[in-house]
Amino acid sequence: MRIGYHVSVAGGLVRAARRAHDIGCECLQIFPRNSRGWKSRIYPEAEVAAFRAERDALDLHPLVIHSNYLVNLASPDRKLLALSRRVVADDLRRAGLLGAEFVVTHSGHAVGEDIEVGLKRLAESVRALLRRVPVGVRFLLENTAGGDRQLGGRWEHFAFVLERVDGDPRLGICFDTCHAHASGYRLDSPRRVGVALRLFNEMLGLDRLALVHLNDCKAPAGSHRDRHEHIGEGTIGDAGLRALLLRRGLRDRAAISETPIRKPGDDARNLAHVRELLARR
Repeated sequence: MRIGYHVSVAGGLVRAARRAHDIGCECLQIFPRNSRGWKSRIYPEAEVAAFRAERDALDLHPLVIHSNYLVNLASPDRKLLALSRRVVADDLRRAGLLGAEFVVTHSGHAVGEDIEVGLKRLAESVRALLRRVPVGVRFLLENTAGGDRQLGGRWEHFAFVLERVDGDPRLGICFDTCHAHASGYRLDSPRRVGVALRLFNEMLGLDRLALVHLNDCKAPAGSHRDRHEHIGEGTIGDAGLRALLLRRGLRDRAAISETPIRKPGDDARNLAHVRELLARR
């Protein structure tokens, strides 16, 4: 399993690639715009070419584009829904431009509505966006911590969407370990990791699990609280995370971490700890 981190694009795309390499990444994830804003800058052709060359030189693959936190592809607000669809479509376009393999977005929120109503709107959004997916890019919905009409907290939510897009193979799932644990799919032991992945496989098929967001969880299992924690320091812990990393059916996937930064060097230390888990016998 290739491992990496979400890195800042401050200073430009090439600097982001070098930043990822310097902390020990084999792959990376970026925001194409402010994580809590709608505007994004135009990438000059020379910068795009330099970034693609730098990624190849540093062997940073895959590249993941993460849509911002404001996107809600299930919103009942017509303006927000249209803006969300437009922004994710632009993220897909940028993925093609940069040679990214994945675009990840959160599954959305059924604000003031029944879950099924929100899921139908999410499916409509996904169907429209799949028409915009460039060759070589896969569009991923990320599971959530669930609760309070949050979509993506149960594997059944993704099955609902997949059925309504005719099982389009360009649609996959980004499996966030913190979110899964917080939603009630416990991952704090090898046995529980096996149960969670068996349920995923039965409902969706393991081929749909295209990418792992490898994060420990600060909150208790089933709490529906999205609180990322450093690797091995949360309620999942080393045993559960190691079991997932070494799962035979996931060995060709990539794992991207998004843990908090409390002091300089935290990301590099977390990556080193992941490698330690992989090396244990």
